[in-house]
Amino acid sequence: MTTFKLTHDWTAAGHDNPEIFHTMANLALHIGHVSLMQNEDIWAKTIRDSVLVSAYPLAMWLASSWWRLNFELLPAHGIAPSIDWRMAHEMGAANHGFVWPKVLFASDCEVMQIWATPSSATLQQSVRYLNGLDTSASIKLADFQRSLEYFITSVLSRLDAVGCRNTDLWNLWQLIQEERADPQSLNYRRVEAELGYDPDECPEAMMDKAQALEQRMGSAALTELAPVYGRAVGDSSLNALQEIIESPGLTGAPDVPSLQKAKSTKGAPWQRAVAVARELRESLSKRDSVIDNKQLYDLLGLSATAVENWMPTARNNAAIAVPKDNNQFKFVPRKPHPMAKRFELARLLGDYILTGNTGSQWLTSTDLSTSRQKYQRAFAAEFLCPIDALQDFLQNDYSESAIEDATEHFQVSPATVNGLLRNNGLIFSPFMGDYADAKLPYQLGV
Repeated sequence: MTTFKLTHDWTAAGHDNPEIFHTMANLALHIGHVSLMQNEDIWAKTIRDSVLVSAYPLAMWLASSWWRLNFELLPAHGIAPSIDWRMAHEMGAANHGFVWPKVLFASDCEVMQIWATPSSATLQQSVRYLNGLDTSASIKLADFQRSLEYFITSVLSRLDAVGCRNTDLWNLWQLIQEERADPQSLNYRRVEAELGYDPDECPEAMMDKAQALEQRMGSAALTELAPVYGRAVGDSSLNALQEIIESPGLTGAPDVPSLQKAKSTKGAPWQRAVAVARELRESLSKRDSVIDNKQLYDLLGLSATAVENWMPTARNNAAIAVPKDNNQFKFVPRKPHPMAKRFELARLLGDYILTGNTGSQWLTSTDLSTSRQKYQRAFAAEFLCPIDALQDFLQNDYSESAIEDATEHFQVSPATVNGLLRNNGLIFSPFMGDYADAKLPYQLGV
């Protein structure tokens, strides 16, 4: 896991505002071994490893964005984030007349994902930042929060030492600390952020619906679904989620062998998922052979006829499985195409294993990039189309026609085959691949 280090060296520089004046510093940000604040001072024509700015606006931005920064997720692939979302997740929003590096933060519920790009060579600014990140970096969420806490309290200590007290930052940070210490307030702020709102900005009716859903399905499931049915799609969007929950579905009682690696494997979500998928195949004596539909449906306790005849009643943004009595679930898939439905059911199988096979956890499948959804996608890909078997089938032929043959053989989509090949370095990609979410999700600074 990469390290996150935000350091400062207090210095004197002129400014009328006391909070700004007393917190001028040479600021440096290191992600692993990369210095994201290494810059060219255009006026002085020098290269510096730190930048002369005030720490106060950055600390103020981190505090004012605290809840959304830590709990609001990146929109699904293909959906452009709103200006409001970007203001809570891009460092440039700290503003206050200073030039900040182009750095993006977005949690996946396990880690803070960080993307960064260097300044444009044509940009007419006093400071040009020289470094970006070739791929996204991942910082454990708790480590990221501790680093921010240290930075914010350091700024507050500096202000206190020079007699600058009762600032907006001090009052805001005190409130955040009180809310973090109270489980009920903490949960309320988390749900607000997951829905896409700043503190106290979510409509009361929407929060009431969200809290009622949380009581019914649990906080883990709501965390996966709230961003899909939150602010981005309108204040009444939770009604659509309620309609999915109440809609008809496929009833099944999953029957999955006990898997040791489901609990013991460590690493990134995709690494854990691949290990579990391989162990499940071994337990079924299907190490490299094709998993047919009946075998997949049997693991979920579903009737093949019922699945093949299933069609969603409306276009949905999520698939769910609602726990019933006797370890049964009501599965509500969202994909009508047979191949897409097969992959989605494999994802729900992976989610069932991930959530502990208890029969009490709601299962969810969306287009988001939470750690849970990354796990599902990696599990389904490896379970239905093992990379070793795929390599044996292709025999180093990665042409379009060979990939088409592989999709028909393993009964998966071309996107699944291409994704597996990219992620395992078998075909060229300018990024590490989908497992690592390495690709910059959108262009920064525009």
